[in-house]
Amino acid sequence: MTTMNDMLCYSCSKPKANLSIKKSTLITGVNLLMCQSCIDSKFEPRWTIILSGRKNGPEHVRDFIIRHRYIGKEITANELIV
Repeated sequence: MTTMNDMLCYSCSKPKANLSIKKSTLITGVNLLMCQSCIDSKFEPRWTIILSGRKNGPEHVRDFIIRHRYIGKEITANELIV
């Protein structure tokens, strides 16, 4: 059961009692609240990969997509093209 003290990890969206602030490796100046499991796995939230890919091009996020360094459904080319 989720309590009011639990917050959601930006990457896995699971309620966690302990989250850490991690700087995004893809978007400068963005701080992310993430659980230790996602940080250890070197994940980025799916939405940061999509936004970065739209802004900087697919090559900028290629490694994250190929290695599936995010949680969620596959990121498609349609999501990276604006």
